[in-house]
Amino acid sequence: MLPKGYEKKSFRRFNIEVDVAQLRSEFLSIPKSYWASSYWGGVHCSVGMLLLRGGNRGVQDDFYCKEVEDHDVLEHLPYMRSLLGDSGPFGRAVYAFIFRMQPKGVTLAHCDTIERWFDMYRIHIPIITNPEAHFIAEGRSIHFEQGYGWSFDNQSRHGVVNGDSERVHLIMDVDFNDRLKQQIDLAKILKGTANDAHNAKIESKERQKPSYFGDEVVRQGIQRLREKQLNDDQITDFFNQKRVPLKHYYAPEWTPEMIREIEAGQVDP
Repeated sequence: MLPKGYEKKSFRRFNIEVDVAQLRSEFLSIPKSYWASSYWGGVHCSVGMLLLRGGNRGVQDDFYCKEVEDHDVLEHLPYMRSLLGDSGPFGRAVYAFIFRMQPKGVTLAHCDTIERWFDMYRIHIPIITNPEAHFIAEGRSIHFEQGYGWSFDNQSRHGVVNGDSERVHLIMDVDFNDRLKQQIDLAKILKGTANDAHNAKIESKERQKPSYFGDEVVRQGIQRLREKQLNDDQITDFFNQKRVPLKHYYAPEWTPEMIREIEAGQVDP
């Protein structure tokens, strides 16, 4: 439980020193092959994601599991790694990831109900954004400006409406600690404003892009098709005909190589 007086609020703006140019440079250096499409149901339906710190099973609970490790890509992102470390502005991040939203994308309204997240602050650091990108929480809308850290009450109902260009945020989950406490003490509370159009979009249930099902679910589907004696090419054709959501953010369609990649992975029971 968070200490009294340090409960989550929508919205907190942290006046930290952020090297936006360095963040952008590191983000642009990440190979396209690293990017996966969201597999959180239909909620994050316009989002590409890259897990930096968390589990490695290719399932949703990688973002809140107990066994956490740094992913290989983080070794090549020294500035981001410093923001997530013990001496970073918020203390050590337990989980960290990058979310990128397509132009005109929408994250549908939802609450973060995973128990592990209740006692953690979720902090956003914008890497690339645009003035029409708005975060909506508790019915109020705000633009997360670059050059700051931001947090909100992620147990409240929230969503995102993006503008005409890609929106990219570094996101971290941080347990309460002395560094975070100092930042909270210095943070500015901004209420945001009610925007009926934004609220209507996140409540509309209109999915901008189908969500990936996760490696474990897709692997089970491949196994069932193998039992029907389908080969790589036939499974690929089946997936494309059925418009099974893609794992890779940039991929135009399924390929036999993708089928083999997922089938070869190991998922703990």
